[in-house]
Amino acid sequence: MSVSRVINNHPSVKASTRAKVMKAIAKTGYSPNDAARMLKGRTARTIGLVVPDLSDFFSSCFHAVQEVAIRHDYQTLVVATGRSAAVEDRQLESIQKHQIAGLLIVTSGSDGRRLKLLQESGIPVVALDRPAHGVQADAVLVENREGAEQGVRHLIEHGHKRIACVGFDSGSYTVRERIEGYKLAMRGAGLKPILSTDVSTLEAMQALVLRWAAAKDRPTAAFTVKRISSVLLIQALHHQKLRVPQDIAVVGFDDFELAEVLGTPLTVVRQSPTEIARSAAELLFKKINALREGRPAEMQRAKMLFPTDLIIRRSCGCL
Repeated sequence: MSVSRVINNHPSVKASTRAKVMKAIAKTGYSPNDAARMLKGRTARTIGLVVPDLSDFFSSCFHAVQEVAIRHDYQTLVVATGRSAAVEDRQLESIQKHQIAGLLIVTSGSDGRRLKLLQESGIPVVALDRPAHGVQADAVLVENREGAEQGVRHLIEHGHKRIACVGFDSGSYTVRERIEGYKLAMRGAGLKPILSTDVSTLEAMQALVLRWAAAKDRPTAAFTVKRISSVLLIQALHHQKLRVPQDIAVVGFDDFELAEVLGTPLTVVRQSPTEIARSAAELLFKKINALREGRPAEMQRAKMLFPTDLIIRRSCGCL
């Protein structure tokens, strides 16, 4: 009882008793258990973050979310699904047992039933980077389609007529939107789309570039739908001694640290994972605080769309 009173700052504890308890806490390394505190009727101080993996993009999202959580005096429980809908469902079931106060999710394609159960239990959900299917949840997204369209139009303005779209993961919302943006730009200019959207390894990319090198009507430019696709394409072009942008111009979706220090700095459609993740976290805490204060949840769902920027470097052909 004395320990409990000290931990919970009860005013009736003697100073000498408090000192003994604090000394014991320091010696044993005790820390409060969130789940146990919930059983006592206390509020959870943890939010959940579900991401497909911990690659550079989603790692940046995690750090931004964690910064916001710390500022609100919360912890962040992060799990990765490996881009599997089945794993996502299992992870969500596990997260629910941790008595979280709210959830941010970059969905890997689950049907939304588990998310709906979380919402019905009073846990607010905010979708990050892509909408969550089968559930009415606030979402913070990027204008993937418009950004891709702008990047491809830039290549068209350089006079390119055979522009390939290269990448993988076309089943995901973000890549699907970028492919649609590519198609819109091509068809808007009266050009035929050239799709290679199942190229996920360096070996596959090298085989594709080898075919290009041997073809008389090879693409003169390429648009890549992911940052890893940009890296693989640059490697494969270098391996075949095809020059960028003289032989093939390149515009990639998503910036990365070394993009501007490559032999030919890469022109990219840039998005900000830190900015969108921070905004999603702030939106989640707004909902958590509303619930804590007994305010009714807003019926209309929020949808935040962040624009992209076309960062001109030299790989597109600009000087």
